[in-house]
Amino acid sequence: MGLLEQIGSSDLSLPPNSYIYKILSTARRYDSISYTETSELAAISSDDSLRFFDTSSLRLSPNGLLKNVNKSVTCLERFDNEGHVYATAGRDGLIRFWDKRTMSLVMELQSPRNQPLSSLVCSSSKNAVAAGVELEGNGPGDAPVFVWDTRNASSPKVEFLESHTDTITELQFHRSEPSLLLSGSTDGLVNIFDIAKPDEEEALYQVINHGSAVHHADFLNPSNDIYVLGTDETLSFYALQDPDESAEEPAPNNYGDVRAKMGCEYVVKVVWVDTEPYLAVGSHSSQHLNLVPLQQPFQWVQGPDGGKIPEDIRLNWTYDLSRSTRLPGGHGEEIIRDVFSDVHSGTAFTCGEDGQVRAWKFPQTEEMDVEPEEESNFEGYEVPLEFLVQQAAPKERTKKIEPKSASKGKEKKKQRYNPY
Repeated sequence: MGLLEQIGSSDLSLPPNSYIYKILSTARRYDSISYTETSELAAISSDDSLRFFDTSSLRLSPNGLLKNVNKSVTCLERFDNEGHVYATAGRDGLIRFWDKRTMSLVMELQSPRNQPLSSLVCSSSKNAVAAGVELEGNGPGDAPVFVWDTRNASSPKVEFLESHTDTITELQFHRSEPSLLLSGSTDGLVNIFDIAKPDEEEALYQVINHGSAVHHADFLNPSNDIYVLGTDETLSFYALQDPDESAEEPAPNNYGDVRAKMGCEYVVKVVWVDTEPYLAVGSHSSQHLNLVPLQQPFQWVQGPDGGKIPEDIRLNWTYDLSRSTRLPGGHGEEIIRDVFSDVHSGTAFTCGEDGQVRAWKFPQTEEMDVEPEEESNFEGYEVPLEFLVQQAAPKERTKKIEPKSASKGKEKKKQRYNPY
């Protein structure tokens, strides 16, 4: 197990007893997971502020503070790949867009009936913004997902009103299918919508019943597999259904509660280190955070020219505790809320309920440089690393996706802590 060293910490001049909910890079990005080198991060916190700070000093950037971005802010997302515009949302039912160059409000959207918002995703290339509602009280009830076209944002273009019955905790766009939207909820469901179809029944392309409240979910690059993390620390992998109804769908890969398996007390999220996924797991009693690599083994199959080529085994995601990286000390006894890794500088950044941002440096010998002549062994299948790097490029789908029926069950468990 590799160890990182803490090289800095800062409270970003926050008021006492503040939580930092989320951090993200302001660097130019190639897609939703790949960035140029990061010199500045953005953060939202429980004082309803949006702050920009320098990654080398962890100090606020000049004119880097926006106060009262929302009443009870819950969400922070980038809007554009250039890193100029950032969106926040909150329980006030507003989505606000802030231009970092002028530190000013440039656009505002309002949820119907001012419903409180708990999740957000943006895509400037799709001219789309989606937001999910927090269901107040004990529920169940309708928890809508709204989608706006930013070219005509006076009201939502699409409303999915009946597909979830509790707070929406996750929204993600598919990276290569522009119309596919993933939603996760504390009702235990992950839904895949085709937002090009305004009718909710027709738009509902797939329903996944995770069986417990969803904390995080997303598509795994470059495959069409989906990971789902429950608030009870359960981890599962599911397949995005094939548009061909006659195709046999692989069975879900369910790991169940991973706390005993990974020696942790809570799971933060899946963290991308360049194009490789890691599961960030923490312990507040032992005071550490581990980054556990997730890997997909390959098998050799016959290629079109008669030779052997590697092919990924769908949903057979595994984790390798021996290759974990530990951040000793973590955030003490407090829960870590978010993690960002800048692969260019070999530095990881964390934030948490202690109101601190911390920087961790990868030792020089453990920086993730890929040498083409080296090989890696994945569960007994030896695969050249240059092939793995090539596989990181998003794959184009050749089939048009059409919906097929899916049954949905609804089961809900209490959250371990609020997702914002």
